[in-house]
Amino acid sequence: MRLLVFAILGWQSMIYQPAFNICSPDQLAIHHDAKNPDSGLVFDEYAVSAEMCDRPLHVLLKSFGNLLPARSINTALVAVENSKAAASWNALLPSELNAYLLHALLRVRFRWVDTLSLHLDYDRSTRTLSLFSFPSMCISQLKRRNGAIFAFASTEVQPADPRADEDDIANFLGEVLLSFRLLFGQSPKSRKLFRHIVGLAEAPFPQPDTLLPYLCSEKELLVTGPEEIWMPKDRRVYYAARDFPVLYERIELLSKELNGVKPKSMGDLLRDRRDTLQFWTFWLVAAVGGASVGLSLLQIILQSIQIAQAAGKI
Repeated sequence: MRLLVFAILGWQSMIYQPAFNICSPDQLAIHHDAKNPDSGLVFDEYAVSAEMCDRPLHVLLKSFGNLLPARSINTALVAVENSKAAASWNALLPSELNAYLLHALLRVRFRWVDTLSLHLDYDRSTRTLSLFSFPSMCISQLKRRNGAIFAFASTEVQPADPRADEDDIANFLGEVLLSFRLLFGQSPKSRKLFRHIVGLAEAPFPQPDTLLPYLCSEKELLVTGPEEIWMPKDRRVYYAARDFPVLYERIELLSKELNGVKPKSMGDLLRDRRDTLQFWTFWLVAAVGGASVGLSLLQIILQSIQIAQAAGKI
């Protein structure tokens, strides 16, 4: 009975996938895909004692690791625009932090998962970024605000180990939706990259969520009526502390990784527009250098013609 309830909660919330027949009956286990990389920062354990069922659900979930992230300690008190800390926020521009640049400059591989807790989990060793495949589930849970995922909400006022409360969970679901707009939706090349991914003969997921291509391949989200309140709102400039208080550390990690990479080839220089001065300096030098080479070549040809005329060969 305990195993059945545990499995149903996992299936309905999509936070974890329950596993069966891999450990003793007095343990609860979640699925571990050893073939695919992950950062190791989400799951601490893959099996815990069934006696944990006597504890609150948020304690049971925390025993597996950071499956349901809470608001980052670094942003819990400073994610307000009129705070002193706001002056130190790093601006995240969709033109400078997007899926296309991650793929083109960092050679990031996108791994589509059906486990919500792995969304934006970045494995630096293999440069693999996990993305949740079913964003419509986030909309569904936000509408009801009493779905299975909210059963794991913490009721502790000041826990020693921060756990997500109802507001954190709601923020988390909204940030998942918004992250698709930042990474794909607001960049023309990223939208094209997404269409290429889902257009492959072997799609990354056999039954794609219809909301996913809408979030990732539409220039603007034109939604009216009751659904509008749940859809993410595009911004010209994002700040991780303000717009992603729960996924703050994951967004900041991607930003730092991308900011730290330098173009390694001529192709990278052509794609990289993060540094406007560097980009236009490259093209100016290329244009001036190309013109100089062309003029020099023309001068050599004219001199050759003059020498040939003087020798009577023309």
